[in-house]
Amino acid sequence: RIGGLSMHLRPAFWIWVTLEKFGNKTETSEKSSPEGSEEADKLDIHKLENIGQEGQWHGVISRDVSRAFGNMPPHKTGAHARDDSIVRALVTWGQNRLMKRGVKGGGEADPIPTVQSNGGEPSRPRPVRQTTAPPPWETGDDDSNSDVSLTPTVSDWSAISPVGSFNSHFSTVDDKRLAKQHSELSRNEKKKVHRSQRKFAKELALSGNALNNDMKIDLQNKLGFILHALAAAHDNVGYCQGMDYVVAHLLRVLQETVVWQARRGTLSSTITSAKKGERMSRTAVEDSCVVEETVFRVMNSLLTTYNLRHMYWPELRCLKTVCRVFEKLIQLKLPVLADHFDHHELNIGMFALGWFQTLFLYLPSMPAKTVCHMWDIWLVERSFKIFFRVGTAILFLSQPILLNHELEGMMTYLNTFPDATLLRPDILIACALQIKVTNKMLLQLEKEVTGGI
Repeated sequence: RIGGLSMHLRPAFWIWVTLEKFGNKTETSEKSSPEGSEEADKLDIHKLENIGQEGQWHGVISRDVSRAFGNMPPHKTGAHARDDSIVRALVTWGQNRLMKRGVKGGGEADPIPTVQSNGGEPSRPRPVRQTTAPPPWETGDDDSNSDVSLTPTVSDWSAISPVGSFNSHFSTVDDKRLAKQHSELSRNEKKKVHRSQRKFAKELALSGNALNNDMKIDLQNKLGFILHALAAAHDNVGYCQGMDYVVAHLLRVLQETVVWQARRGTLSSTITSAKKGERMSRTAVEDSCVVEETVFRVMNSLLTTYNLRHMYWPELRCLKTVCRVFEKLIQLKLPVLADHFDHHELNIGMFALGWFQTLFLYLPSMPAKTVCHMWDIWLVERSFKIFFRVGTAILFLSQPILLNHELEGMMTYLNTFPDATLLRPDILIACALQIKVTNKMLLQLEKEVTGGI
């Protein structure tokens, strides 16, 4: 939890925990194939891919695949980590200030100073105003009774961030300051700056800066293959924006390890493209679809065993419920910021939809190490609470900026994150793990927002 897994052990662990440890416990209540005769983990992946190519999601999948690996919005910002960031001070300050209270106020809160009255006795402190903002989604009817029919599950948040957000005053000020500092550096110092910037760019999640054109085309072809197979295997969900981010990250993390295991004959027995215990040559691995099938099986396990498919359910009902629960959690943990959002009529769903639907891959300048670390915790705990903790930690570390801006300024900041320091794993994950969020707490908050349905 503190340091995360080693980058060399992580891919093998992800494959083992999803396909071996919990893979045999995959739910089989829903039929995965269009015919409904077999489970997804027993179907031929080539057959699934062909069905997906002919399905209704082919156009949307092709569009999203064409802009994957370096062409996605999060990597169009000029954000960078700063040595003088206030975030570093907030982490230390927050160790004793982050609220450990539960839904019913468990734990000790910060002491409230009393005011001496004229009689010498302390007067009662003024109650703190709690936000009364309505949920971000107003529904006129009961969603629980509505018909669950197949509807387009393309999410409300666009896959393209507002273009104007990247030319905001944040980046303008930063560019001027950096240009002035850069002009005063010597040649050797400039080279060091360029190397550090290139290194930071390569560390971004889903970044294609380290890929040549042939590598990008190969990854895009594999991504399209997997997404078409998933859309066919889960026809009651189909395809939804956000799946491409998750599958693309899995593909980048697992690909080399899958090839290595295939050549050693140590792949999971669930992979039909390779026989367990039988070594494969590099040519055989390249000619087969062993990488695509492995990533497909891992993603299928996430959709079923880890219930990730609910985030892409038709009409995005579960995703909207998650955002409403997150809003309640912010009111509990960060009441001042929640009141500020309420005052400026900022619905948390305006930015949190993309966070949770892509498991935080949509955040600008998000380092791959940070995403991998929180996924390590998620895969072990099999609980979504780590993502609530991370979301709360991001807003806590962003409070000095958010509390000094109105609606437009807050949305610009949340779309660009000009100070990428807070996204570093040693800062963000460490801060998130200090925030008390339990499954019981989330269940109680869910009952509040859904009325116990």
